[in-house]
Amino acid sequence: MNEQTRHLPLIEVRELTVRLCSGHVVVDRVSFEINRGECLSLVGESGCGKTLCALSLLKAVPREVGQISAASIRLEGRELTVLSDKKMRPVRGGCISMIFQDPTAAVNPLFTVGSQIVETIRAHMRVSRKEAAERARSALVDAGLTETRRIFGSYPHQLSVGQCQRATIALALATEPLLLIADEPTTALDVTVQRQILDLLKRLRSKRRMALLLITHNLSVVAQLADRVLIMYAGHIVESAPAGKIFTAAAHPYTRALLDCLPSVEIRREEPHTIPGSVPQPGGWPSGCRFLPRCEFTEPGCENEQFLAPVEQDSSHTARCRLAGILFGKAHTGQGV
Repeated sequence: MNEQTRHLPLIEVRELTVRLCSGHVVVDRVSFEINRGECLSLVGESGCGKTLCALSLLKAVPREVGQISAASIRLEGRELTVLSDKKMRPVRGGCISMIFQDPTAAVNPLFTVGSQIVETIRAHMRVSRKEAAERARSALVDAGLTETRRIFGSYPHQLSVGQCQRATIALALATEPLLLIADEPTTALDVTVQRQILDLLKRLRSKRRMALLLITHNLSVVAQLADRVLIMYAGHIVESAPAGKIFTAAAHPYTRALLDCLPSVEIRREEPHTIPGSVPQPGGWPSGCRFLPRCEFTEPGCENEQFLAPVEQDSSHTARCRLAGILFGKAHTGQGV
């Protein structure tokens, strides 16, 4: 890294769009950046476009699924949109690694854990097989696995789900990536293991000084890890703010609705709070504000605000809502974290 790129964001994304083969847009002109060492969380319900947004950074959306277009996707100032698949290979798994919601589906069941990590290291680093094996064992230790000799020689089906998730984290981090994408990394785990994995990601991020893109629908997870938060709904980023402001001064009705769904020790309810309705399917987005059919703050004019520019309260906090100026600064009075 030279002095010129040192002061640039690690990742800069401008006007990212993903269009399905059906012609429907699922990620609609999304722009954001991730700084070095930062944890940026992309939050929203299933179907909002979060995972496709992340896969686009790797140019890993399958052609039979859809097509990516963007004004720019830059990694350390290097434009990725113009790179061929061959030139993207060092980026995928090298500069940017990804861990997935289902750890058992992220590893090859026909090869041992150790062999998969070794081959990944040798694909991205010029090291001998012996050195790659040493790096692989070190990565397993960093991922919190104690029986490294056994796990190194085990097949994925011989591990618990929690061990398998730690092994996929070791696999992702063995190449010392600049950015780790974690796509719902705790959803398939029980509560105790969830906490362990979150603590592990926090520790590894600090130790390795890497950036983290955390994809989740769980704001409780966001509260533990994120520096900044992007709230995504129906292909749009509807709110962007530092994590603290999301929890204390959320400006978009969707963000506030998500916060209301969090459990609370102060407010007891017979049933959990939910947001009425569901995320509209691509091709079925309403005219105007896409959250309009589910919004409790609707007023005349919202049906004309489909392309509303984000309303800025300060340099670090924006929301795509015509009422954001009214909602900004009012502390959220819902259930909290």
